[in-house]
Amino acid sequence: MESMRTLFGTVRRTVLGLPSSSRVAGQFSQVRFHQYDPQRVKVRKQHKGRVPVRIGGSMKGTTLEFGNYGLRLISDGVRISAKQMKEAENVMMRIVRPLAGVHIFPRLTTNVAVCTKGNETRMGKGKGPFDYWAVRVATGKILLELTGEIHEQVAKEAFRLAAQKLPGNYEVISKDTNFPMMGFTKAEKPVVENIFEKLEREPSRDYMIKKKAKNANFASYRM
Repeated sequence: MESMRTLFGTVRRTVLGLPSSSRVAGQFSQVRFHQYDPQRVKVRKQHKGRVPVRIGGSMKGTTLEFGNYGLRLISDGVRISAKQMKEAENVMMRIVRPLAGVHIFPRLTTNVAVCTKGNETRMGKGKGPFDYWAVRVATGKILLELTGEIHEQVAKEAFRLAAQKLPGNYEVISKDTNFPMMGFTKAEKPVVENIFEKLEREPSRDYMIKKKAKNANFASYRM
């Protein structure tokens, strides 16, 4: 009976692409059920942790980078599982799949390994086994983006359906409303200054030397 179990276990690991050692299979994520599962990442049992609260003025990840429209979290920070992210993307794909040239850009990586234990379990005997992947999303972070030739109302409807699959409250932003956020406060859009125009107005000593060096009269003296 034991030999039959070993045989069936070996066949199952071979079909799923797992290594022969069951101990290695329990420590590494070898089977990826969707793209949100990290690839070749060790399942490290870590603390539960807390969603970061940005009090230092960080605005990273709160503006559009790849698309024309985005879905941004405006409520308190939440922890979202990989399955919830996949469900939200599937809902959006039903709407944008018929549209040519429209793509979805996920802005988050589910790299937090969540371990759980059964109900009414006695204390002690170590941490529970690995259950699923998750990501901690701070207030103001963008989760998904849409790019391509798509109407604004169609994009808003896709994000509205996706937000129903996710915890928290969200807003849809576009290129016109692409203002960064510091926590719950919307900051002013940063002004990008052209450094070359600034040097022409307020030239430095090094810039003047390099500019004069390109002059033909000064170049003749170097000969």
